[in-house]
Amino acid sequence: MVHLKHTKIVPRLIPTALLLGLFLGGCHWVIVPKGEPEERAKAAQAERPFAIPVNKRPLPNLAASASLPAVLEYAFNSNGEIEAAYREWRAAIERVPQAGALPNARLEFSYMFSPDNLKSFGSALDGIRLMLTQEFPGKGKRKRRAEMALDEAQAAGERFRAAKYRLQKQVVQAYAEVVLNEALRRQTSETLRLLRQSHEVAVHRFHGLPAEAPAGDLTDLRKIEVEIETAESEQRSLQLMRGKRIADLNGVLNRPPDSTPGKVELPVIQRPAESDADLFARAIQTNPDLAALRKDIEARGAAQTLAELEKRPDYSVSGGMEQLSPVVSLGMSLPLNRARIRAGIAEALAVRQAAEARFRAVSSDVQARVVMALAAIRDAERILADYQEQIVPKTRELLQTQITTYGSGGGDLLDILDTERLLVDFQTLTLRAEADRLRYLAELEEVVGEDLFGFVPADQKSQEVGP
Repeated sequence: MVHLKHTKIVPRLIPTALLLGLFLGGCHWVIVPKGEPEERAKAAQAERPFAIPVNKRPLPNLAASASLPAVLEYAFNSNGEIEAAYREWRAAIERVPQAGALPNARLEFSYMFSPDNLKSFGSALDGIRLMLTQEFPGKGKRKRRAEMALDEAQAAGERFRAAKYRLQKQVVQAYAEVVLNEALRRQTSETLRLLRQSHEVAVHRFHGLPAEAPAGDLTDLRKIEVEIETAESEQRSLQLMRGKRIADLNGVLNRPPDSTPGKVELPVIQRPAESDADLFARAIQTNPDLAALRKDIEARGAAQTLAELEKRPDYSVSGGMEQLSPVVSLGMSLPLNRARIRAGIAEALAVRQAAEARFRAVSSDVQARVVMALAAIRDAERILADYQEQIVPKTRELLQTQITTYGSGGGDLLDILDTERLLVDFQTLTLRAEADRLRYLAELEEVVGEDLFGFVPADQKSQEVGP
């Protein structure tokens, strides 16, 4: 008897099984917006430095040689901020298929207990209710959600690019400080050599004077001794500052703060001969912060459209079995709360307008940064052209002439000291100009968002291209 009962149940379950299969198949329907595969490919291409755990990544040996290209490679493979920006980009990409997928189907099971249902196994089946429900968002909603998620993912990709150039600027500027410290220490050693040379000449001349010689000669000798002590103090100060500069660089590189780098030196810089107007225009087009804000505006536009689509109802389809009979039901949401919908539209509009205002502010800042960076680069190049090539060599020649004349019994020691001070000031000015030029080149790369300059190791004597 039970066997015959079951043979009657099976035909009733066939429509339910078909509906169940339809629902399960619909769970895999995902809207893929245009541009999503390309964004995934870009992220996969940028993954190479981060595919290996940070403690197993091959890093350059900076203890042997710390050229700027090697330091930059080390930073790109070890810095936590840039890896965090990349992970956020990948996370944003994975939100795209989630936004384009249907909501999960809901399975409901219930059983009605009654004396009649407990008499036999066959009658117990009559109390079973099994329902599967799938919700379908209103027309256009899923597509807009997916497009908005893609815009946000693309904005995250631009922020990863911004993190790359921000890190590059931080590394270059910290590296320039280390190089400047090394150069100033070498210069102080040279200054001490010149002062001691002048002191030896002065001592020789002082001992050669008669006993009734004026006391001013001895005073001049004491003045040059004070200059020597001042230079020695400056040398000790630079040595103490060296640890701070190295710690700043190691902090950006994610290295122990007391790790000593190998030889550091300014690189030979190759840069394109582009006009200021070209760089200015490219900055507006390729600056990563502006590019990210453009995508933010597009995402807020999609959010505004999505808020307007809330006027459309959502639908649901349910199918299953109740008392051994197939059951199908349809449902829909009723967007009756117009005040809520209008508030959502107004909120989305305000957020989009805020993004547009932020874009205008950043655009003005980008333009100002380009102008300031170019002006600083030109000023540094002016100093190098005027002082390094002309003024410093002539000052050095004048100093040597004064020392020779003083050793022969002529001239004035105070004039020698004044010339030595001028030479030190001029040399310091050129050293700082070289470091400033490198810093502002990195600033210009960050604001433009492109690798404008090739930092070549100094031992590769490449010909630099002028501006």
